[in-house]
Amino acid sequence: MAHKILTDAEIEEALKTAPGWKREGENIAKSFAFETFRDAIAYITLVGIEAETMNHHPEFHNSYNVIAFAFCTHDVGRKITDTDIKLAQRLNEMAARFPNVK
Repeated sequence: MAHKILTDAEIEEALKTAPGWKREGENIAKSFAFETFRDAIAYITLVGIEAETMNHHPEFHNSYNVIAFAFCTHDVGRKITDTDIKLAQRLNEMAARFPNVK
């Protein structure tokens, strides 16, 4: 899979298409708070399947019902790419399937 490394301006513009995501250093980041631990684990399972399909595996941390993501594309030297933005958009879409996610 070819990744397009984004410029700072392209990153800022692209993040507008992924609500809630922000740049944190060399990563893009967002946290999701689910209603229950069960919902959080179900979401992680969906993320794993989608990430494998995209061949782009995000870094995340889970604490009870909160999942925090912070990732970039390691294959191109830890840069933010179009693939990161696409994954962020998908993560938002999948999270929206759950009730009361914040």
